[in-house]
Amino acid sequence: MSDAYKVWSIIRTITDTGSRLEKEKLLAELADLELGRFVLKWTYDPFVTYGLTAPAPDDAVGLNMQFRQSIVEPLLTQLSKRTLTGHAAARETAEVMGALDKAGREILFRILSKDLKCGVAAATINQAVPGLVPVFSVMRAHHFEEKRIKSWPQFVEPKYDGYRYTFLCRDGEGGFFSRNGIRQPAADHLVEPMIKTALAALAKSNNGDLRFTLNALAGSLGRYARDDLNFMVDGEMMMPGDFNATGALRRKDEQATDAFFQVFDIMSYADFDAVGSVGKPYKERRKLVEEFVSYSVGPAIAKSERYFVNSFEEITDLYEKFRARKLEGAMVKNPDGLYDKKKSYGWMKIKAEETEDLRVIGWFEGKANTKLEGGFGGYLVDRNGVEVRVGGGFSDPQREECLKECQAKTAGQEPVIERGVKKRYFDSGRLVEVEYHEVTPDGSLRHPRFVRFRDDKDGEVESKEAA
Repeated sequence: MSDAYKVWSIIRTITDTGSRLEKEKLLAELADLELGRFVLKWTYDPFVTYGLTAPAPDDAVGLNMQFRQSIVEPLLTQLSKRTLTGHAAARETAEVMGALDKAGREILFRILSKDLKCGVAAATINQAVPGLVPVFSVMRAHHFEEKRIKSWPQFVEPKYDGYRYTFLCRDGEGGFFSRNGIRQPAADHLVEPMIKTALAALAKSNNGDLRFTLNALAGSLGRYARDDLNFMVDGEMMMPGDFNATGALRRKDEQATDAFFQVFDIMSYADFDAVGSVGKPYKERRKLVEEFVSYSVGPAIAKSERYFVNSFEEITDLYEKFRARKLEGAMVKNPDGLYDKKKSYGWMKIKAEETEDLRVIGWFEGKANTKLEGGFGGYLVDRNGVEVRVGGGFSDPQREECLKECQAKTAGQEPVIERGVKKRYFDSGRLVEVEYHEVTPDGSLRHPRFVRFRDDKDGEVESKEAA
């Protein structure tokens, strides 16, 4: 059996087993094959993306060549470096796909889709073969707790009304990523300005810490090369206007050319790629942010606001001022804290939250190619005649219980499919408490999360009216 068919056979076997331990064992077998390691790394490396929608494999008979590294690696390299884009990328991909046999087309499709579709993720792969796949993990904030502040002063920054994006540059090639490591092509127009800002900093700055952070290996001022750049910049991608305008950032087929990037953190790529608490203390990283942005080649790259506070009252005052400006809230950051590759009390968020009790009118399935695919994605609730999808806030046991209940209520019902989401409806659903950030212009809810069932309140309004 050729290596290509061994790889394809193991992938199918992994798909068919529900045992995590068995999946890890099979992944180790896959990684023992040179071609298997190649497939895993090109599929699950979060810093490698291809910039196109993979063409679905068909049963057409082409040249019937077996999947080999020498055949597909040139294509993957050109796509990932964006030296092959648009119609030329689609044409070249179709030609390579057509030259492969059926198993090869399936493997290539899954690589380009960034998912082998066998129920594994980067964490599972690294459990089986430690360090095989880079893991994308950014620092995230806990909700504010005053007791967590151990010293003053603290930094306070606005919590902007946009999307958390992380810019990564490796060997002079860069891109913007969401907080879960997905490449964001709508911001690609700002990639070159970020690179040019870094090159300008290297050409003009005599700050050794900044040069080291950008990882320019040439030692003297003014001597550098683009390929030497390896760094990370954290920030909030914004659009003019309110949060509703940021929908342009989610589109894959066009760029959000009005977007601008509010930078709040920076470190070397080596630090970001490390595990645990990494980098310099935040007060030092923040100084580097301010110098880096000072070399910005345009207004679309700016620094976030930052304030020093010495009391909880000052934090509250700034929060209220931010809210008056229609910002989402405030971020409290420990100046001495390192960059934690997880949710951390080194950063704490203060934001407004509201809750409403709303009637369940149906449910929707989890999206394809996610861990919730085919399962319980969340409830459909009614808010003054507006249908709202509530997908967050459920524990795994709650999802299992809700799925059984909803399937029983909608047995035999064909789903309504809207933008790829399968929805089903039923009457007299339960009352649930929903937490949300604010009401959108169309009467829906922004960031709705399930809090709890309110069966204790069910009928309360009716009984009061009856009385």
